Amino acid sequence: MTIRACGIILSASLLFLISSCITVDNRMGADFIPTNQILHINSVELEAPMFTAVADSMNMSYPAYLAFGSVNFPVFGKTTTSALVQFAPYSYQKEYGADPIVSDMFVNIPLGGFTVSGDNDRYIPQNVYVYKIIKDLDKLDVYHKSFSEEFIDPIPVSKPGQIFLGRDTLRIEFTEEFAYELLQADSIERDSTEAFIERFKGLYITTDDLNTSETGGRMNFLDITEANIYLNYKSGQGDSLLTYFFNIYGTYYNVSSHQSSHLATNSPAAHLYYEGLAGVKPCLDASNMRDRIKTWGLAQTPPVDASQILISRADLVLPVEIPLNNDYSTVDKAPGNLFPSRLVSNDTLTFYSPLNEIYYQNSGGTMNRSRWEYTFEITTYLQDLLNKDTITSRDNLWIMPTYVVSGTSADTYYIDNATYRTMILNGNLSDRPPYVRITYAVLLQ
Repeated sequence: MTIRACGIILSASLLFLISSCITVDNRMGADFIPTNQILHINSVELEAPMFTAVADSMNMSYPAYLAFGSVNFPVFGKTTTSALVQFAPYSYQKEYGADPIVSDMFVNIPLGGFTVSGDNDRYIPQNVYVYKIIKDLDKLDVYHKSFSEEFIDPIPVSKPGQIFLGRDTLRIEFTEEFAYELLQADSIERDSTEAFIERFKGLYITTDDLNTSETGGRMNFLDITEANIYLNYKSGQGDSLLTYFFNIYGTYYNVSSHQSSHLATNSPAAHLYYEGLAGVKPCLDASNMRDRIKTWGLAQTPPVDASQILISRADLVLPVEIPLNNDYSTVDKAPGNLFPSRLVSNDTLTFYSPLNEIYYQNSGGTMNRSRWEYTFEITTYLQDLLNKDTITSRDNLWIMPTYVVSGTSADTYYIDNATYRTMILNGNLSDRPPYVRITYAVLLQ
């Protein structure tokens, strides 16, 4: 699989629903230390109880890119993505003119990146279909399965024979029927984005599914921030042009389907499986992890109560198989930035959020190719785990892809809900299993 890296720039206003600024407390643990304490620093490595699960609650709203395509990879099976997006006119006018005659309507959308299984799939032809959305896009219903056929008019608004060959720009030509329908917008719809979207609810961009027997394919990531829809028409004696933009201030999201659920297991053996979007992910079992620390503590001489452990540093380490014969093709597919995340909810949405440790210096997230492993700092998380009265499934850690948006005062990290990559990591029964490395002191009883 070949991935082309690409920059990600998003307005923070689009993401306020799913993130917030993090304040780092560097005094962590200070209040627990008795005044007569002499700290002795020790370290221990404990195997990490990992499992794999499908990310059913993946929030797909406000992605960095609109994604469409279909790929079928060995082990993971077939994944298909499509995009839903609102659009609106750039400027409004009282009239479109008398008896307008459509010349053409089209859009050129830059390709922000792609995923393919091999070089042979880089420029394969893909049929592109655009449908008119006929159901309101609910900004609270934005998960990877938030789509059914009832969302769209079954007749495409793109012209027949729209084929994408994987070049730098996707060009879509629209039917005259759709263009004339847009020219029928009344005076209220021509003067208000909200009124326009109430009638013209958006577009659905998709392609053909691969057959089950096919392998390969391509997933395309489209940069809609750099694209406009143009409608050229004649009215009276002159030419006129209407320009529409993809409404990144409204509701837009990707939807996806996966076949990797068979890889989800509570007892992974040799391998852990990572798949992008809403596919299968490695997870740390929080309850089991605390039990292991407690069991280890009681086996010490003298016994150590888990509530008396003060953690200076904790890392979750996920090794990968060491490449043989300098064959790096597998690890070259690896996601660039991973980090442990938790499933959380606010008043309206459920989403995955990176641990606060991602804002710490040297928190990890990239593969170390000298040691062939990912290392993630989980210090505050693990300390809180030892001090909690009750642990639930919401305390489990999901290994998720992330990206960063740089602001004027700070960087903000988000879950990458658009890019698709796959990776196989070492499992619990491998020669180099996942483990947690803890540097700690024991407080006085």
